[in-house]
Amino acid sequence: MTWICIFFFVLILLVVWGFKMSRGRRKPLSCTPADFNLVSQKVHFKTQDGLTLEGWFVPNAASTKTILLVHGFDMNKGDVLKRTRFLAQSYNLFYIDCRGAGGSEGHSSMGTKENIDVAAAVEYLQKNFPLQAREIGCYGISMGAAAVSHYTASNGGIKCLLLESSYFSFKNVAKRWAWLHVRIPYFPLVGLVLFLKEKTQHIQVEDYALQSTAPKIACPVLMIQGEHDRLAPITKARKTYKKLSVPKELWVVKNAGHTSCAKEGGDAYVQKIQEFFKKYL
Repeated sequence: MTWICIFFFVLILLVVWGFKMSRGRRKPLSCTPADFNLVSQKVHFKTQDGLTLEGWFVPNAASTKTILLVHGFDMNKGDVLKRTRFLAQSYNLFYIDCRGAGGSEGHSSMGTKENIDVAAAVEYLQKNFPLQAREIGCYGISMGAAAVSHYTASNGGIKCLLLESSYFSFKNVAKRWAWLHVRIPYFPLVGLVLFLKEKTQHIQVEDYALQSTAPKIACPVLMIQGEHDRLAPITKARKTYKKLSVPKELWVVKNAGHTSCAKEGGDAYVQKIQEFFKKYL
């Protein structure tokens, strides 16, 4: 009986630790638009569930098109700014901190509530910058790609989607992340955390991954995936690609891992993104 009690006590501690890990960490911003001589407005806006989020609106006086840029897990808007700031030459840009990141309230949901943040950002743009955001495109990386995909699959109005380091299956990416980062096997801890997440939030986590949302997307999509992405392997990316029934392209960046396509892609990365938004936004 003593060993059984110890087992369940340890299991409870591990589950609590697992939930804490799933909230991510609030990294400090590594840069701001001013570091790149970009004029910007720091803005705050509310989500449907009552959180205050922070963003940077980078205006382009010559454009009526805006790109909404959404970061991944354990990232913030500064991480996205560094790799996409070149887009300010042609578009208005709206960088947001999802819940639990940067200057935003709350805790990360690992991707099951960040679509709410995207919805709030789009609503804010349409209300406060109607002239600059007559047409909206989205860039999402990893968890951010899942969030913009979920929003777009359920709502009209988005002209095109750029999905970088996106994942096909929520459970698969959680399994890989837990093993690669903290050497925790999927069974029993990760599986139990996801099971409790589904039961307490009354959701199915796979509804927030590309395997569910890709078939419902109705705008052009560019997928950028690292050749050596261990979190979201290229084999899974090809499954997502097959489920898309819109104008689409999958660009595999040689030698790139998860979220390192900008670094490994270099000038080709810049050119590919510029060509995509020029064609579809």
